[in-house]
Amino acid sequence: MFEVRFADELHSTGAIAHYEFPAGVGQSTVEFRIDTSPPWLVELVSIRLSMAARRATREIAPLFEEQLFRWTSEDPGRSEEGEMITAEQKIAEKVFSGGRPTKFPPQDGALRLILADMRGYLDRGGDIADYREMAYGYRGLQESPDWRFLTHHWQNADGKFEPIKGLFEEGNPIAAVGLIRERIHFLGFIREERFYRGEIRDRALLLANPDLFTTQDKAIAAYATFPLARLGKLDPRKSVKFER
Repeated sequence: MFEVRFADELHSTGAIAHYEFPAGVGQSTVEFRIDTSPPWLVELVSIRLSMAARRATREIAPLFEEQLFRWTSEDPGRSEEGEMITAEQKIAEKVFSGGRPTKFPPQDGALRLILADMRGYLDRGGDIADYREMAYGYRGLQESPDWRFLTHHWQNADGKFEPIKGLFEEGNPIAAVGLIRERIHFLGFIREERFYRGEIRDRALLLANPDLFTTQDKAIAAYATFPLARLGKLDPRKSVKFER
């Protein structure tokens, strides 16, 4: 249904889009190619309740449940940190799957977006700080003093705890990250609540790839060509953000 709602919003703008567009990477297809100038290639992904989140959920009374996201050596994935890494991996599968690149070809002049439906993340959708951390790592939290203490840490291959790295960040161990940095212009995040027409446009946060844009102004100019951009009320902090 996320695909249907996105398609309906595109239709409401008058945009022309091709569904399941073969972009030239094997037999794979990108969900939407939008005929703008430049064109946009858009892939959607829904972050659903993970198995670790299910393990963290227990019934405390009829119709009442609680979730205990707490890292343990026996079950490290049952934690906010584990959920963040799982969400990054699900997003990353949109560029690299089965040991090879998928969906998005090398740069061809099109703008590329992976838009994540975050409603299943932590069973409540997360927030802007989570999304910025998934894109940029801990540096995405430096803008606000209220966010800096929210940095999530994970045990690396050497057994040391370090900040979780974002999908645009060098050194992220997820295999797809090199392709994301080379081929994806924006990572988008949306947590719908009321499912009204226009909610994806009004609430989606697009975070720009600093390897493909040299300035914030260039990122905003690219964002402005997106049919669901919030034109006329463009707030870089809320609608598109660029970090270097």
